[in-house]
Amino acid sequence: MAPGSRRAAASHIKIESSGGRSGASVVTEHTQATNVMDANRSFYHRDQRRSDAPPPSEQTAEGEPLLREMRVRQNPVTVLSPITNDENFSFHTSFQDIGKRLKACNDTLGELQGLGVSHDVPLPELVLVGDQSAGKSSVMSGLANLDLPRSEGTCTRCPLHIRVSRNSDWSCRVSLSKEYKFAPPHDREITEDDVTEEDPFFPWQKLPTTHVQEFKTVHDKNDIEDVLRWAQVAILNDDKPPQTYVPGSGAIAMSTPIQLAAEETSAKFSPNVVSLEIKGPELPNLSFYDMPGIFQNPADAKDDYLVNVVRNLSSTYIEKPSAIIICSMPMNSDAENSFTFGLTRKLGATHRSIGVLTKADLLPLEGNHDQWLSIMQGHAHRTGLGYFITSRPQGKDLEELMKWEEALFENHTVEQWPASFHPFSKRCGVENLKEFLSNKLGEEFIKSLPQIDHKVRINLEKTNRQLARLPELPDNVELEVQRSLLKFTETARMRIDEFTKHFNTLPSSFRQCLLEIKPKFILKDRTDIPVLEISDGSSDGEDAPTVNTPSRSGKRPHMGPPTTPAAKRHRGATPLTNGNVNHVLPTKTEDSGHDTPTPTRPKHPAIPAPFTQFITIGRGFRTLRQVSEEIESKTKAGMPDILPGEIYEDLALEAIKPWDGPMRVFLEETMRQIHGELAKVLAETFDGLKKRIVYKEAHKHLDEFLKLQSLETRQATELIYLDETQRLLAFNNEALAKYRDDEHILLTRSRHKMRLEWKGYGAGKPLDEWEAMSEAKRREDAKRREDGLQRIGPDREVKVIAYIRGYYKLAALRFADSESQRIICRMIPEIKEKLSFHLNQRLGVLPGAGREVYERLMEEHPDVASKREMLKREKDKFLKALASIHSLNTGGDDEIFDSPVTVEELGLDEDAAMTEVGV
Repeated sequence: MAPGSRRAAASHIKIESSGGRSGASVVTEHTQATNVMDANRSFYHRDQRRSDAPPPSEQTAEGEPLLREMRVRQNPVTVLSPITNDENFSFHTSFQDIGKRLKACNDTLGELQGLGVSHDVPLPELVLVGDQSAGKSSVMSGLANLDLPRSEGTCTRCPLHIRVSRNSDWSCRVSLSKEYKFAPPHDREITEDDVTEEDPFFPWQKLPTTHVQEFKTVHDKNDIEDVLRWAQVAILNDDKPPQTYVPGSGAIAMSTPIQLAAEETSAKFSPNVVSLEIKGPELPNLSFYDMPGIFQNPADAKDDYLVNVVRNLSSTYIEKPSAIIICSMPMNSDAENSFTFGLTRKLGATHRSIGVLTKADLLPLEGNHDQWLSIMQGHAHRTGLGYFITSRPQGKDLEELMKWEEALFENHTVEQWPASFHPFSKRCGVENLKEFLSNKLGEEFIKSLPQIDHKVRINLEKTNRQLARLPELPDNVELEVQRSLLKFTETARMRIDEFTKHFNTLPSSFRQCLLEIKPKFILKDRTDIPVLEISDGSSDGEDAPTVNTPSRSGKRPHMGPPTTPAAKRHRGATPLTNGNVNHVLPTKTEDSGHDTPTPTRPKHPAIPAPFTQFITIGRGFRTLRQVSEEIESKTKAGMPDILPGEIYEDLALEAIKPWDGPMRVFLEETMRQIHGELAKVLAETFDGLKKRIVYKEAHKHLDEFLKLQSLETRQATELIYLDETQRLLAFNNEALAKYRDDEHILLTRSRHKMRLEWKGYGAGKPLDEWEAMSEAKRREDAKRREDGLQRIGPDREVKVIAYIRGYYKLAALRFADSESQRIICRMIPEIKEKLSFHLNQRLGVLPGAGREVYERLMEEHPDVASKREMLKREKDKFLKALASIHSLNTGGDDEIFDSPVTVEELGLDEDAAMTEVGV
């Protein structure tokens, strides 16, 4: 080519800054022959409008692709930063050099997209969209230079982000980018009404941050299809670990056929992205998104909602102002039937769209081709970036497809391709499309790089400010945690010692409770009254029945007090609380020697807290009549004076049985008091860490530890209780004899006086207290009782009752001491000794624990910890993005990357900037 013609066919471009903070503008100069229209001319207008430029498809065969030949300007050209007028963001101005660096630009762009920066900063990106069966998959496979799966629907069920770049060795790294979680309703089917503007991808819910997880890297092209299909199965099963789907190592992938796994996914579609980073020789420098094909009629009516979901996903990507849309349309169908093209036009993205007419091999040789020619000439279905034509028949490998398109579009050796399309050869074939897209994407990235850098730095500054407002960890987190734990352990041990030293009241109250709930017997009996029968409902405060009493003067006996009405007697009845529910309970017991209780012996002595709930136990245990009946039933025939041991044992064990209630309360109250003391110690020693996780978890582990100790102690005390209720057992004969005799004196005095009064003897005055009587009076009292027995007969039932109550007292004192001993001598010392180790173990701070354990414990709150980690990831993401951008700077002023961002640039006032974070 002559120098003049070369000059006429080439372009030179000048990039200038607007010099203001509002952003850089791009000024272009074009030098072309008058008879040649540059296909890319419309890309370089200052106002970025393209509607006044001829469509790129009008380029003739003389036009050459952009950046094929460039002219170097003599003066350096720089793009000034929109952040400051004094700091320059420099690039080499030779577009020959820029052309060589397109790989670096596209690699950087791909890295930024992979980091998820596009969610915060608009990045130039290619988005491949189209209707289902529009040949989109073949275009994607051609752009990626791979034989990717083009059947079975796997590639169309989630977006793919494909980064292709040149490298000496071939490799493909597959990763999963999760921005949403799958949360379907459990009680109903999903309907179209669930998909709304606020919830466009229902039932997928957005996560606070994007999580990128490596899936697998392969170095053999033959493995890519299998890995990609399993990666998409993994992303459609959001509830299961992705590692289980990795081919060659995952449990599910190794045990389940891929066809079956693809049919049994939890979701039928996912907005999460499968990313492929493909490197290899002869590959273009390209990065693009491949979206699921838009469809209208799913096979299953239950999937009607997916129509809107898939459309919403494509719309989300199409609406991005920085996105370059690649819209595929098959040439074996009417262009007006393309729903995707209409969606692109509706969303106002036509000016940054490029059409790809697929399946050119299915275009009839004989027929009306005006529709497609009109599109290529820019007269119909116009797009801002024109159209390309591709032909990728199934059944051919990549090399065969390349030769096929070369023969079809360039050499014209395939007769079925109409000659009317030959003028558009430069716009035909995937190879031409790849070169155009690579150059276009690189250009857009270079032009927007200063703005991208500035916005990344703004986001980094925002992130730093938020991190600064979160509670900072101490310099030595291990020291802070260990110091508080040691102080707690030492103080807790001293408090436990002090607690044990003064632990008197509760054991004494437990002992008193057991003694007060002793079996109480009804000493009145109808055999005492030969004429009238005592009402079972008579109360101690009511008048006694009328009886005949003998007169010492021999006169007619006087009448006793009037008979108590039956209704009133019935109201005085009290239900039994242990013993046979069929027993009727008159309230006159052996505890009172007279109808009117004396002040020195209250009828029902109070039981101290926390045992007051057991005050009714023991009342009405047996009547004298019932004791007599049991003696008769268990006495062997012909041996009336020999009482069998089972009479004593059965009654005694029945009286002891209710002890499990007070025993439980005794232990619970002890643990409540210990817990209260230790909780106060924890609050005191962790006073400066109460808002940290370590305090909350220490409190939780303290509760768990005390519950465990309580459970162990309860099991031990229940064994003691079972021993007491197993059989009658006493070797302390002296104590048993004393308690039995004491009870016998009390019972016989009360019973004797009662029987004499009902028989008509005695004046009815109250009995003197036995403990207050002198020895002489006691002898006198005993003699009176002996004399009385001569007149009214003995009570063998009283002897049985005296033994039962005497044994009960012996066993109660023994049981109270055993229970208290188990708590004071075993449980409390174990708490003292084991508490420290338990807390250290449960908190994970035993020797060898890493710093990350202490850092977690020192976080102020789980939400704060999560927020901090999220912000750290965001900060790391922006730092990596800046580093990647920085690597493209080739000799400019590096201070642009370090210049401060003002509060105004952050879009915050000073107060808002300082209070932005609140958890």
